[in-house]
Amino acid sequence: MTHTFITLSPATATTLMWALAITVAGYLSVVVAVFIDLRSAILKARRRGIARTSRGYRRSVAKAGRYLTTLLALTAVDAMIVLTAMMLRSTMGWTLPALPIFTIIGAVAMTLIEAKSVVENTQDSRQYRDAMRSLSRALDSDELQHLVERLRAIAKDVK
Repeated sequence: MTHTFITLSPATATTLMWALAITVAGYLSVVVAVFIDLRSAILKARRRGIARTSRGYRRSVAKAGRYLTTLLALTAVDAMIVLTAMMLRSTMGWTLPALPIFTIIGAVAMTLIEAKSVVENTQDSRQYRDAMRSLSRALDSDELQHLVERLRAIAKDVK
């Protein structure tokens, strides 16, 4: 019985190792971002005195599952592209980059979404309430009402 072995050149093995390392880094960045967001949401709930329930934790786990499923699909596309690039390099001599570009883009996008969520969780709602009170006082001021009346009179005269 004959055995067939596939051997990889050092350049091909290095390319595959780098593609794998970049892919793993993308997955890890998304998982870490989800955990950071979960932590910031827990701290926000504690500050507000809101009970942490299993429903909230399930939502976080479901979100992580959706992210990882999406990344897996992107990685499958990247695997086809990387293997095609490597095949074209070895058979045709073409030098196409063998990068998992879709996985990288997806991981960056998901990490940025989680970063935005962390920022939203850490912002103090008192700032919003104070801004709304100030705006409300400004809109109710006599000076502003007088200005509005003057502008209406000017607009009538212009017509």
